[in-house]
Order: sequence, then structure tokens, then C-alpha cells
Amino acid sequence: MPHAWLLAALIALFAAGSASPDTIDGRVVEDHTGSPLASADVRVFKMGTHVAVADLDSDALGNFRVPGLEAGEYRLEVSRENYVTTMVRISVAGGAASTVAVRIRLARCGAIAGQIVDPQGQPVAGAYAFAIPKPRAASLLQPFNLGGRYAPVDEHGRYRLHNLVPGHYVVAVAYGASTIAVGSTGRAVVRPGLGSGVLFYPDNVQPQAFMISGGEDYQNIDFTVTPAALYSVSGRVEPAAPGGNFWLALTPASQPAIAVAVAVADQGGGFRFEGIPPGSYQLLASGPATARGMQGAIPGPDALFGRASVEVSAQNVEGIAVAVDSGRSITFLLRILHAAHGDDACPQNAQIRLSPLEDWGATLAYSAKVSSVREQRIDRLAPGRYLLSVTELGDRCFSAESQVLDLTRAVDPQPVEVLVAPSGEIHGRLTGSAKPGDVAIVLWRSEAGEQNEALQIASPDAGSRFSFPGLQPGRYRIAAQWAADDKARWIPDLGRMVEIEVPGGAPTDVEIPAPKPDVKSR
Repeated sequence: MPHAWLLAALIALFAAGSASPDTIDGRVVEDHTGSPLASADVRVFKMGTHVAVADLDSDALGNFRVPGLEAGEYRLEVSRENYVTTMVRISVAGGAASTVAVRIRLARCGAIAGQIVDPQGQPVAGAYAFAIPKPRAASLLQPFNLGGRYAPVDEHGRYRLHNLVPGHYVVAVAYGASTIAVGSTGRAVVRPGLGSGVLFYPDNVQPQAFMISGGEDYQNIDFTVTPAALYSVSGRVEPAAPGGNFWLALTPASQPAIAVAVAVADQGGGFRFEGIPPGSYQLLASGPATARGMQGAIPGPDALFGRASVEVSAQNVEGIAVAVDSGRSITFLLRILHAAHGDDACPQNAQIRLSPLEDWGATLAYSAKVSSVREQRIDRLAPGRYLLSVTELGDRCFSAESQVLDLTRAVDPQPVEVLVAPSGEIHGRLTGSAKPGDVAIVLWRSEAGEQNEALQIASPDAGSRFSFPGLQPGRYRIAAQWAADDKARWIPDLGRMVEIEVPGGAPTDVEIPAPKPDVKSR
């Protein structure tokens, strides 16, 4: 979807209206400033269908109008480049003509910018900056191709990371013979004394997490690449592939999302890395390669893989033998959780994708059809760690949990169960003295990185109850916000939202306190 890099936003729901509305008069504004937003894409769907009954843009003052709606339930989706998409459900009674006013507040995506220089203030040419979503629990950071943003430095060493949806991010820099530099240009700029490396901000021991709630623009997040003791790492791929070439990546053992350096072996399988800082690494090999792309080598259908541990301390490392073979063979079986008798929410077949959690200096994404009645095998998998995702599940079924597949150790002969479950649902009640019509309930996924996620809005009914149906199982942030106050931000910060777990196949009951009067101002 073209708006995949947009994000989280906000919306205010009908403050007034009769029992039989058939026209929506709306206005789109920026959440953190209240300024009108022109050219926002407004699409209206009747619930249960995938064809928009209205598709229009907001005008220069942020206004839009949707007349002539038949009775029924509708889903209103509003999006704009560099803003979070917002989704709200609206009930239209039909009958006598009337109008409902809708105010939609879109949260602007965040940005992080800075400079990458040497100790003399000179730009480090060929460096790249990355904004990597920080997982909620302590786990591996995901490589840039799995949701992070990246940007090259310009001639002054400056970078800017933008389109950052709400969440927490760490910022890293790769310089020298990085995967993205070699993959995109076929070469790397490796300066004497600086070599190749990966730096996190402000340091590699305790990276800082930057919170994006909407509109943040962090400046002067600067890196200084300082000279250090550098060494070479060399060896041979065994057996070498006649007429082919292997790509090798030196990846930090503790956080393998970004390789320190990549190298291409010669026709005899020999390889050499120059300018490598001390550290513990995994040396990952794949090939022969048939082409290269942004993520490095593109291995052929008969590719071989290998890995070895490397410790670089006070001297060059030579004579490493990296044994390669055809990789792992794994069987998969779809398992449907929490399915009631006769429940057809989840299909018997789905598509899985394995995305590497280590930077191999190569494109190693795998996909296959899996079934709940027959095991499906995938051959020639590189011996690494993967994030398993599931698609083609329809509108009422989702992956039940985040699954990580570790193929670095001996493989269990039992099939890997791909866990899916019917969608979850939130049944909630607003507590406190606020009138239900004055409050909107805001719902957002806890972890950043999903480019097509939408902020969801519910309006409590006269009994102060609200619901969010059709949710992917996982963790969410939820809060009650003032619906019509021009000065109140919908998402002041993520820390003021309650975090809840939504399982699949059953409703989750929550009570959300109404916002206090003193938080109605910015």
C-alpha cells in the first residue's frame, strides 16, 4: 500500500448529531499543532466490504463532506503522507436527513537527525544511519529490512531519519564496508584508521531509546567515529564453488542486526576483511551469489551456507576455514488456537515468511504455503535466526504470537507449529465522571515497525461502553482522550497510555479512566 510508511493519528468523533444522520461533515487537523491538513485521503467503507463507498481529499482548510450514506455501520480511514493513519467506526441510522460533525486529528510521524563525522569534524563518507524499533522485551533488534528506517549521509556527513511511527527506537550507524554500502554500490569507502564498524547512540553498551508519540523531531543526534586499533580477518570458504562467489559478513555476536563489514570471496574461496575493530563476531557465509541488491548478495537456488565464531582482540586473525553446506531442512504445520467448534475464522492454509534476525550480507527471506492437515518442508535454509510471520489468513485470523526460529543449533525433527488464532476483541467501559460523548478511546499497537498499522478510535455509548473488534493478538496501548478540545493532543506521549495484552479468540475486558480536566491543555 502506498501509504505503508505513514502512521499513527488521532481523531475526534461526532460531538453532535440527530438519531438519523446521512451526511458526515469532517475536518482534518494536525494533532500536535491543531493546524488544518489539506489533501488528507479520506476513505469510507461499509462494514463487511472492501470497496470504498467514498474516496476524497480534504480541502485547503482540512474540510471534507460525505453525503447520502445509507443506514449501516461504516469504517472511516484517514491518511496522509508522513502521518499515522486513523480508523474509526461510524453508525448511520438513515431516514431523515441530518449531519454529524467529525474532527480527525492526525499524528505526524517523528524524525531523528544528526551528523556522522571523524574527530576533526570531517564527514564519514559512505556511512548510513538506522532507526531500529526497540522490542518491548529484551530481545534481538530487527535489521533495517524488517521495519527500521535508514538514510545515507550527505556530503556534509548529515543524515535524517523520518516517517517514524509511534514507538521507541534506537539509532545506529554503519560505516566502511557495511552491507548496505557494498550491496547498493558494489564497493565501500573504508578510510585508513577508521575501518568498518557499527555504533549505537550514545554508545554500544547502553543505547538510548528515543520515544516517538507524534511530531517529535530530534536534532543533533551526532556520532563521532574515532580511530582505534584495527585488525584484519582472513580465511577461506570450503569447499569453494567453481565459477561462483561467496559473500561473508562479520556480525556482532551480541546484537547481529547490522554487520560490521562484508567481504566477497575470490574464485578460490579466499576472503579478507580489513579495518575490523576488536570484538566477538559471527562470521556468516552464503553463496554462490547470482546478483546483489540493497541487502547484499542474492544467493542462487543451490546456495550453500556456513557460520563460524571469530574473536578479534590484539592481533590479526588468519587462516579461518568456513565450512559451507546446503543448510537446514525444516517442516512446518499450521496450528489453529482457540478455535470453537464450527469456527471458520482461520483458514486451513496460510503463507509463512522467514525473515533473518542476523545481517548475513545477503537476501535470505524464505516463504512457503503451510497447512493444518499436511506438513510442509522448506529446504536449504541458512543456519540462522528468523522471525516467522504469517499472511493470507483473511480478516478474522492472525498470527497468535511473535515466533522466532533458531536454526543455529541442532534441528528438532518435529515440525515447527505455526500458531494462528481468531482475532481478539476489546470490550471496555469508561469510568469516571466525564460524559461518554466528550471522550474518545485511542488504541495503538505497542511495538513500532508495522508500516500499515492504523490508530483506532472508539466512541463510548450512552452506557459508557466501547469495543474494538477484529484485533491482531498482541500488546496494545489504550487511553481515553478528550474528543473535541481544540487544545488537547490525542497522543501527548506513549507513557500515559495503559498497556494491555489482547489474546486471540476471546474478548478482553478493560476499564479505562476518563481523562482528568487538567490534562485538557497541552
